[in-house]
Amino acid sequence: MTQRARWVRAVGGRIVFLCALVAVSGCQDLPTGPSLKDFQVSGVAGSPTIANSPNLCCCHVVGTATNRTTVPLHATIQFTGFDVRGQELSTILYFIQDMAPGASHSIDAPGFIVPCSAISRYTWEVKVRGITYPPL
Repeated sequence: MTQRARWVRAVGGRIVFLCALVAVSGCQDLPTGPSLKDFQVSGVAGSPTIANSPNLCCCHVVGTATNRTTVPLHATIQFTGFDVRGQELSTILYFIQDMAPGASHSIDAPGFIVPCSAISRYTWEVKVRGITYPPL
């Protein structure tokens, strides 16, 4: 190994260490933002595409989402449908954009290509992201 290669290796390692140290110490003592945990999904149920025909294709999820946080946010909800044996049938995504604090949103998420009668239960996973607007 040449002397130059040894110098680059030695200096490079120190630079990486210093960058990591600055990154970690730069995040200390910053104020914590508001919690985004108080977002609720309720009343989740299947709804047939054709009214009063749960045995015909297709099914979509209905329910209500409520933003009980103090900040506006975007929410992504992943719904999964399971059959009576507990086997996963499919998963769909539903996105709510620009949801104000304290607001409720009616969910109507299409995407299950099976009849509602084939789905015995639903699960959902929520991911929220607070919206920050640039200062005026």
